[in-house]
Amino acid sequence: MRKETDRDYEEFRAKKQKEAGGLVRVRGAFLKDHEDEIVNLIKHESRTTEQDNPEYKVSAISKVDGGIDVATTSSSLAMHIGKSLSHAYKGEHKFTFSHDEKYIEVDWRRD
Repeated sequence: MRKETDRDYEEFRAKKQKEAGGLVRVRGAFLKDHEDEIVNLIKHESRTTEQDNPEYKVSAISKVDGGIDVATTSSSLAMHIGKSLSHAYKGEHKFTFSHDEKYIEVDWRRD
């Protein structure tokens, strides 16, 4: 039986935090016909941003569940890619920030 003075040290451990960066998820029927164009736009935005700040890069582009996932090293690059997709191809986008705003998930979809 626990006494009031007993402490559970698990409560004091720091919670795992996501590293700074971002994830862009590209989904929708529009992607099937325009996949090459969208990937080229993502790579172009990455190269342009990398010229200004070499630490901001796309670390991975992968096909997942009929869509594309883009991992970035900075949240601002992920947000920039999401805005560029919306500007170029319209569609719907949603930005989800982590609590400390160092990690962002961008969901972009066009059907």
